[in-house]
Parts: sequence; C-alpha cells; structure tokens
Amino acid sequence: MRSVALAVFVAVLTACGPGQEETPAQELDTRPAPLITPVEDQISVHMPSPAGSPLPYGEYIPPGYNTSTETYPVVIHLNGIGELGVAQNPTALYEVVTRNGALRNIRNSTTWKTYYGQKKALIFVPQGLDNYSPTEIRPFVQYIVANYRVDPKRVYLTGLSMGGWGAWRYATLYGNELAALATIASNIGAPGDTLTKMKDVPVWAASSYGDRWGEQSWVLPVTKNYNYWAFPPLVQSTQTTTYLFSKTTQTWTSQPGVISTGSSIVRYVLYPGTAHMGWSETYGLQGFWDWMFAQQRP
Repeated sequence: MRSVALAVFVAVLTACGPGQEETPAQELDTRPAPLITPVEDQISVHMPSPAGSPLPYGEYIPPGYNTSTETYPVVIHLNGIGELGVAQNPTALYEVVTRNGALRNIRNSTTWKTYYGQKKALIFVPQGLDNYSPTEIRPFVQYIVANYRVDPKRVYLTGLSMGGWGAWRYATLYGNELAALATIASNIGAPGDTLTKMKDVPVWAASSYGDRWGEQSWVLPVTKNYNYWAFPPLVQSTQTTTYLFSKTTQTWTSQPGVISTGSSIVRYVLYPGTAHMGWSETYGLQGFWDWMFAQQRP
C-alpha cells in the first residue's frame, strides 16, 4: 500500500520566461517567490499549463512550509530515458515521477518521508520532453525558484542515466548556482573542456566499473579546475570503492565502501560489475542524502 496519498492539482502561476542563454546566473538569487499554498507532506503532481509550469512535475513539500517564512533547500531530480515523454493524466505522471530517487523513497516508506520532512527539503521531479537539455530544464528551475521559497544557497541537482547527462550539461552553464551536483551512470560523455562553472561545487558521481566511461569523461573536466588532467584512477574490483579527490592536494585517494563523509570536492563511487546501474543503491543510502543536504554555497 502506498505510504502517501496522491494529491493532484494544477499550478496556475506564471512561469519564468527567458531561455538558457538569456538569464544571468545570479538572477536566481534575487527572484522573490510569491506566496503560494502547496500541499504539505505528501507527493503531489502538476500538469503543465500556459500559465503554470513549463514541464509536468511531481513534488514533495515538507510539513510547516505554508506557515513558515523561511527559505528551504531544494532537490531537482532528473530521471532516465524511460521517464521521458508526456504523461497523459495526473495518475500516469505520478507513476513516472515516483519511479526513482527521493519521491520513490517517500512513496514507499514513511521513514523516508519523515527524513525528508526533518531536512525541510523541497523535492521536484520534472518529466523531460526530449533529453533533459538545458533548454527545457532551465525554465523549469526558474519556475521553481520564482514560485517556491527556495534557499538559493542550497539548490541541489541530481540525475540518473540520461538524466545524469542532462544534469552535467546543465551544470556546464549554471553550475555556479548549485550547492552540489550528484550524477549516476551518466551514459554520454563530456566535450572535454574545463567545466569552470563547477569549480568549488561538490560532486558525487557513481557508476559500475563497466559503465564508467561517460561519468569519467565528465569528472575529468571538473578536476581540470585544479590542474589534474587525467581520468580518475579507477580500478576494477569485486567490492564497491569510493575515490576521493582533494582540491588542496590535487590528488585522488580511494577507500573501500561508500564514503559519504569528508570534504573532498569530488567523490566517485565505483560499483563492481558491468551493469548500467547505481541509482537504487545511491538514492537508497541515507549517507548520500546527508552528504547532499550538508552542502551549501558560500
């Protein structure tokens, strides 16, 4: 039985207009959010509309949001290729947005719902229409920041598979707005240029050893910011290993298991085997979410 009720309503607030090249990065810090009243402590879905969100999406709003005046950390989650498209109705959209990540955790577990509520986390999962390109994700992020009380210093972006590719591409343009980036099994590689927008932005990457190529090729342009010009030194193993990059020493070290603590600017969790996987393992780990919510922009 689902642990949360399905609340369906359509957002009718005005979406932010400019595209990816038109809005300066710092504008996200200065947009005032109008007072709206979303449904608290359960998963809700919103169909797109000309006067509302540019994309269909699911959300979780923690208890106390509507009676508070504070700003909240926000997680933007991008799913994989299997979740692309246009849901025909709210019930179908609910099924799509709760397949992975935080909304899946909340749907299936009251313990997880309590956890995100205690973290005061706003969670948003858009249904992408093409391939999670910056062109479609940017207006969605602008819409969320304009219409919810978002803490601009605690915006987190995560994605799996094609959504991981979308998250990396978004970060190449707007990484300096993010408090952290987490990508899992990104299946398409990077152009190779230094990702200057990602300097000093903590990164959590994950993949299996056999599926590492795309993720490696994105991590390298991040470490180039610190004069490290080689792929992470990943070694095939029968156990999960975390590779940690220090921007101070400009070196990689490794430890067995999933290491979610410490101040490494980049951590790469490498799972054994060759499967295209890692998102269930990562999103189901409280240490991952503790790491994410601990990050904050200066």
